[in-house]
Amino acid sequence: MNMHADQDDHEIGAFFDRCARKRLMYEFEPDEQEKLKRFLEVWDVRPGQRILEPGCGNGRLTRVLAEATCPDGEVYATDLSPAMLALARERGLPAHVHLVCGSAVMIEREDQWFDRVICLNVFPHLSDKLGALKEFARVLKPDGSLWVNHFEGRDNLNRFHHEAAPEVSQHVLPCPHTMRRMAQEAGFEVVEFVDQGEVYSVKAVKQCR
Repeated sequence: MNMHADQDDHEIGAFFDRCARKRLMYEFEPDEQEKLKRFLEVWDVRPGQRILEPGCGNGRLTRVLAEATCPDGEVYATDLSPAMLALARERGLPAHVHLVCGSAVMIEREDQWFDRVICLNVFPHLSDKLGALKEFARVLKPDGSLWVNHFEGRDNLNRFHHEAAPEVSQHVLPCPHTMRRMAQEAGFEVVEFVDQGEVYSVKAVKQCR
């Protein structure tokens, strides 16, 4: 057990609990909605698919994914913040959505369960990034895909976090070399990598064995 990661997760959860009480990031801003439309096109989420959403926060994306996968799909959404998850539950999400308070390194689903793993605006906050990537590889189907997306490019996002609250000042997106290396070590191959001023998008697929 990684005690350091457990402590980090507790601090991250407490930080986002405070954000939840202020109802921060509750809905997508107009410019974010436009970027989200483009992300949804490339994610290609369809009815009946099983989606893992680590770091779901207050469920603003979870609601969108629920609509895209209904009626017989699944959205398994995790977060470290009980207060964020409470807000997500207030949205009255459908029965095929499962909201779970827990870490991204422990997903309670069998191997090769999900069609997509979608990490929107969450990857820098994962205390054990490699451990999470290995867990994503375990639960992802052989023909599935992992997406890591942000509404800002790496430089802009890392600068924003550095100037924000102390709890997230060191939460950064890795450089392209480190991201590719971690993905490969976890069992993924990065097949698309976009890092521009106002968008960050990484697609990875499981390596052929």
